Amino acid sequence: MIKDLLQTCLDSVLYEKGVYVHEQKKSGPDADEYVVYSMSGDTKESFADDEATVKSANVTVKYFYRESKLGNYASKVKVREIETLIYETLEDNGFECLGPFDSGDIDGIGYMVTIFECKYWRVV
Repeated sequence: MIKDLLQTCLDSVLYEKGVYVHEQKKSGPDADEYVVYSMSGDTKESFADDEATVKSANVTVKYFYRESKLGNYASKVKVREIETLIYETLEDNGFECLGPFDSGDIDGIGYMVTIFECKYWRVV
């Protein structure tokens, strides 16, 4: 459910911009920018007799973009616009987000990475 929501909400705003969203790892042809997400947990946060059980899912969203996009002002602005779009879309769809965190080229593959750490709360 959460992965479907995440994929759908991000695809709805990023696909038209040519930024594709992948679960766990990127697949397909090389791209100038893309998003990868993963879910690291789904735990009970609170429960009691005759009370609803609340679960919290921890989600990490990573926005990868070529280092060359930092080479001029116009492309830097586009990167920041995508970061804002990702953040606002996640928040608008019920995710509680920390970030964005600029992490640099953490994998040493020529892509800069912006990380969003999120929680998604729901009653089960």
